[in-house]
Amino acid sequence: MNGFAEVFVEFLPTDNGGRRAPVCLSTEEHLGYRPHFRVEGGDGEYLGVQFVDGPDDPLPPGATTYATVRFIYEPNVCYDALVVGAQFEVMEGSQVVAAGRVTRR
Repeated sequence: MNGFAEVFVEFLPTDNGGRRAPVCLSTEEHLGYRPHFRVEGGDGEYLGVQFVDGPDDPLPPGATTYATVRFIYEPNVCYDALVVGAQFEVMEGSQVVAAGRVTRR
């Protein structure tokens, strides 16, 4: 495994249950944005990721972007479900704040 994936992410608007504040996906942040992915059609497992490359400016709710994520718990957690084309939800706790798909591994 390479421990990284490129993804396309669509953040939900606030009035559709999305975040209330913009999110920074660049590595400028101290620890970066570290949500979980839940693969659609999978076993429901939350897969911890860290956004390590994305737009320099914070993204408002409702925005879309391409970004790179790092699999922060590999090799202790299996990220095999995140194959190219896999669709996932971006989770902050139990709240779905975005949806996306893997574009490259």
